Amino acid sequence: MGQTLAWIQRKVMAEEEHVFPDTLEGFGYHFNTEGLLRTIDQDEEFKFEVREGDHAYNQKHYNALGELIEKKIYSMMERDYKLQRTYLPMNAEEGEPRTFVFHSGDLYTNADKMLILVHGNGVVRAGQWARRLIINDCLNSGTQFPFIKWGRENGYSVIVANPNLNTLETPEARKRKTPIKIRNNSTPEEHLESVWRELVQRTPAKHVAIVAHSYGGVASLELAKNHLREFEERVFAMALTDSVHSLRQQEAEPDLVQFYKQHVVNWASAYDPLDAPLQTSEDEVPTVSAGTDKHEYTSYSSMHSIFKYFCARYEQTVHPTSRPFKVGEPNSLTEPTSSESQHLITRGQGEGEYSPEHPTQTPIGENGSNGDMDTDKQTDTSAETETQKKEVKSEL
Repeated sequence: MGQTLAWIQRKVMAEEEHVFPDTLEGFGYHFNTEGLLRTIDQDEEFKFEVREGDHAYNQKHYNALGELIEKKIYSMMERDYKLQRTYLPMNAEEGEPRTFVFHSGDLYTNADKMLILVHGNGVVRAGQWARRLIINDCLNSGTQFPFIKWGRENGYSVIVANPNLNTLETPEARKRKTPIKIRNNSTPEEHLESVWRELVQRTPAKHVAIVAHSYGGVASLELAKNHLREFEERVFAMALTDSVHSLRQQEAEPDLVQFYKQHVVNWASAYDPLDAPLQTSEDEVPTVSAGTDKHEYTSYSSMHSIFKYFCARYEQTVHPTSRPFKVGEPNSLTEPTSSESQHLITRGQGEGEYSPEHPTQTPIGENGSNGDMDTDKQTDTSAETETQKKEVKSEL
């Protein structure tokens, strides 16, 4: 009887509604000048455990903080990077649920280059690669800010996709048993299709580059299947970071496979040094090491190589007589790498240790999982088991 009462009490406490602050400062946190989340009064790192032993409350506290950070990222893209918000579907009726994306002001006037950023699955929203990196590491590693900055400095118009905002997310809507889906945007695949039809097809950019992380690679492949001829004409390069796509399982036609072999590179999590060629058992997409075994870090750790890749591919596109670019060959991306460093890998299951350039703390996993593929549950330990590291494979 006593155990039953204790279980009922825990269940009631878990379902109890809590009122949390509606500002980051209300939680006692801010991002300092280095982009690190710190307490305002003591300059301390984030701590998951607010109430000792009350995991349900601590998780809700963490989720509420994460949603405020989401809004903070939105405002920073608008304020610091001068991006504009466009709502989809564009022909939505009054009161109809809508999603939104961000883009640069020159989207409809830049006839040269365009950069499209696509995050993975889970709780992340536009502008983010991994929420837990934003909270436990820094803005540079967890957000798409460095990619936006590089794109704008190098003459690209920019689109920041928002493939996980698929349903109405008002407090009232969240209480419904059945989510209210957003028309033409109810899945990541639908969202990218909507972005392509309602935005990209109306722009003059001749040279399009795409960066897609994790499940974003799956959605991007579906987009390419639907618009292969346009991809062949406009998309000069795609950079995937630990993508979980499959040319075979997604039934890519031979022409699409050939396009991917020529225009796409996947930076996968692995032991190997950055840009070391990797053999995969999955498909024929050229694959190299992202320089980290941590799934959520792959976009950040490989970004400078991605930038070099885009520059080389662009030059090859506009000046076809230039020397062909081959990923993984000596001096193509980084210093020469030994063929002895090649290993057979399964995408998304990298091994080894990596120390990011930014000297920050070891990130704490949400439910111990990797990056974006979490259920937005935070754990108060930094230990990662091998089983937890492999959870990203559940994306497919």
